Amino acid sequence: MNKKTIVICVMVAILFAGTIFYYSWAVNDRNSQITSLNTQITNHNNEIANQKNEISNLTAQVLSLKGQAAKLSYLTSANLVTTLGITEVPGSSSSYMGGLVPTPVRFNYLFIEGSVTNTGKGTAYNAGLHVVAYSANGTLEINMTVPLDDGASFGSDKATDAYLNVSSSPTLGALYSEQTADIYVNIFHEGTVSTWTVTPVWTNSKLP
Repeated sequence: MNKKTIVICVMVAILFAGTIFYYSWAVNDRNSQITSLNTQITNHNNEIANQKNEISNLTAQVLSLKGQAAKLSYLTSANLVTTLGITEVPGSSSSYMGGLVPTPVRFNYLFIEGSVTNTGKGTAYNAGLHVVAYSANGTLEINMTVPLDDGASFGSDKATDAYLNVSSSPTLGALYSEQTADIYVNIFHEGTVSTWTVTPVWTNSKLP
């Protein structure tokens, strides 16, 4: 074998060895990168799992707080239940009202009698009955809130207020838990009412 052939063989061997070394290095480098990426994926998955656990814990805390708030609301909230009879009474048929109003009676009145009970655990502040009544042709005759009173008369406008000499903004009171108020209320109005709604109203704090 001549020198030229030997040189060529040596160069081919060196080139082949270099190629093997390069690809071996490249494969090892890629494997190292893959291992690093797998490690990052594992870390990210662990972070996601931890965040899911945190979210689950926070959700449980929120639900617990909501439950506590609901329990607190139950313990501090009032609930008014009514047992009432309501009648529209012509003023002309009422010649005597026990001194409650001037006679002869000039106006018709809505007579409300019965009771209101606070079945809640909290005190009902600013408690009263919101009364809305209409005449047969749909005219609004009464729209006001009256106290839970036993033996009181109220006007529904300036004319009936003046007739009764009462305030058009009666003061509302409080009804304690399990307390019952007897109701005997007359609401004087102009015209004649044929339909009405009477709804108990209150607040769970002293503020209006």
